[in-house]
Amino acid sequence: MNNGGSSSHAGIGGGGGGGAEGPNQLGAGQGQDGEARGTRILLPDWLKAAKDALIETRQWKLLVKEIHVRVAEELSRENIKFSDLNPTEQQSLVEQMHARLLREAHDSIFNFETAVSSVVDTEVAAEVRRTAAVDERDSNKKEAEGAGGVENDKDEKDGGQSTSATRIVEVATSAIIALLEQLPPEHRALTRLMLGQPFPEAFRLRAWALSMRNATARKEYDEIFTRRRVDTISTMDVQITQECQSFLQKPIGGKGIYTRRRLMMMKSVLSYHHTLLMSRGEGSTTLPNRIYWLMTPIVYVFTGGKSPLPELAPGQESEFLANLIEAWECVCRDSDGVNTLREGEAFGAMGNSEDGNSVPEWATLIRDGLEEADPVLFNHSLLVLQNLDPVGGGKVGINEDEEATLLAAVLGATVSRCLVDTLSLDCSLYVWDQCVMASFRAVIPRVTVAVLVCLREALLSAEDREGFGKVIELQGRSISFSSLQMSMERFALPQTRKVLGMKTTSMSIDSKFASSSAKDEAGEILMGDEVLKQVLARMDMISIMSEGDLPNSLSHPGAEVKTLGRKVIGWEGGPPGLMGVQKKPPKKKKDKSGGEKEKRRVEKQRHKDWEADVDEAMVTTYGRKYSAEEMASFGPMERKKYKEGFAALQGKIKDIRGKRKEAEPALKDWKEPWKRVELVEGGGEEEEEEEEAGDKGGEKGEGKEGEKAAEEEKKIEPETIATAAT
Repeated sequence: MNNGGSSSHAGIGGGGGGGAEGPNQLGAGQGQDGEARGTRILLPDWLKAAKDALIETRQWKLLVKEIHVRVAEELSRENIKFSDLNPTEQQSLVEQMHARLLREAHDSIFNFETAVSSVVDTEVAAEVRRTAAVDERDSNKKEAEGAGGVENDKDEKDGGQSTSATRIVEVATSAIIALLEQLPPEHRALTRLMLGQPFPEAFRLRAWALSMRNATARKEYDEIFTRRRVDTISTMDVQITQECQSFLQKPIGGKGIYTRRRLMMMKSVLSYHHTLLMSRGEGSTTLPNRIYWLMTPIVYVFTGGKSPLPELAPGQESEFLANLIEAWECVCRDSDGVNTLREGEAFGAMGNSEDGNSVPEWATLIRDGLEEADPVLFNHSLLVLQNLDPVGGGKVGINEDEEATLLAAVLGATVSRCLVDTLSLDCSLYVWDQCVMASFRAVIPRVTVAVLVCLREALLSAEDREGFGKVIELQGRSISFSSLQMSMERFALPQTRKVLGMKTTSMSIDSKFASSSAKDEAGEILMGDEVLKQVLARMDMISIMSEGDLPNSLSHPGAEVKTLGRKVIGWEGGPPGLMGVQKKPPKKKKDKSGGEKEKRRVEKQRHKDWEADVDEAMVTTYGRKYSAEEMASFGPMERKKYKEGFAALQGKIKDIRGKRKEAEPALKDWKEPWKRVELVEGGGEEEEEEEEAGDKGGEKGEGKEGEKAAEEEKKIEPETIATAAT
């Protein structure tokens, strides 16, 4: 979102500090400049403990030492002293050396990320246990006092344990917002790691509020309000109020969202917006319909979402309104915001345009995206739409601009209001989450393609332009969240990530030494970045779990979870680092058996490979694999058929593996498998397990002493979030 009225888009948190009071409401005094109009959010105690613990780790000290060495080498090459640099240059130099280590995948980076992962998991687990104990104690106290004990029991049964996953989300939300508050704005693009996932309910308001900041817009409103409050109210205030009430009383995305507070907030924001448009000579006696649609999700989220919040005290309510106005103006003024899509309303109103020279960028993106995603649907759509062209009447050989214009005419209204009410409310908020993390300009056209693909079957049945539009209007809200998410992951988000570059930080260093903070903040920023990455990784892991419940599979090391066809990296031997840091391969142990163990391993693997080849050849010959037990039940005719086909089987095996000396002896074991119901493998696995146990015993002490050492080692392994959650 825009920061200070500049034209650069910085993703979530592009503006200054600002925060939230409680999980679901913006508090008074929280604005564009957290220090100017309110206090910054303090780091949670568990996060402070995590940072303190990390500072004492050997991994952190080694990382700092490596950065120090790199800085010294760079200064030596430039023939300057560190003290000759100003604080900004000092900080930039440190960050450059850290970035260089990241690019090199240096051991110090890997080791530190592993330490961060372990410490964060341990502290989050402790915090979850602490909050669970507090909640249980409070519940028991209420029950003892007779204050709704029965109702609490019912909620416990219906809600399902107040799941650990929910607690983790709450803990992580507070940590992320606090960290984002304290990091420089350019580091806040780290939340793009969640691109593709919906914001948890507890996180959405605070993420939107942090992102939708515009210092210029806020200052302008404060000055007008202070000078003459009536100047913030439009002459069309009554008409705007009536329109707002009409929109809020509609089932937006299939759900009613009207409350009196939402009405007053929405009409106040849009009344002020109308005065600005009139003062700039851009307004008229009415506001475009798209303005009401676009304001709806913002006022819905800021006022509590599914659980509408009550009004605040008068002074706090006034500050809340100022925050809401700032958020709305940011969305409108952002160079990549909703106004980049406003031409859609005009395209939708005028029907098929013949002016190919005025094709907007978003229409071209939809045209190119749909052609790539589904050529059949693309061609059908153009056929249906151009047959209704009042001038051409189904002309052949139109160019790409004309094709984009045809699509713009039927999709313009949908695009201009950023899919609000086209989709269900939950799906609309999910799409807006992606816009908050990236940009409306980058996301909305590509999501529109994903929506069309979701409606493919119905659209292919449309016979004219009116029918095509009706499908989108009437069936869009029936698209399930999971279907939309899968379609977006395939047709919208890959290109969005490519456009954004998906850089966790965007330093935009113009000179050799130019960045953000002072020397003494270097460690804090690097530490904050790493901790934030790990907390975001936990948020990403939890947010993709159905209904916020932590599946049992994550309770076990090495677990894998499959969600929407995507493999989520399991927590093997401890939690993953950022997006699943891969462990280094274990060091090979010395073979103390004089090579016999290796020979047995090779022979055993050769036998397994051969059996796999026979199985594969059997499937290609007979259409399936027959076990030895099944073949034992073969009748004479079946056995004869098997023997007759065995020559072909041998040929296929040789084609698979090539000629090998071991082929003939091994084939003898498979010629008549019904005589070998029990296939003997020679106990190789048991021998290997015994030998491995013996090796461990030899390294840690013979016999029981080795086993005891192994048990002690297991006890001190860092516990993970998943273990604590279950």
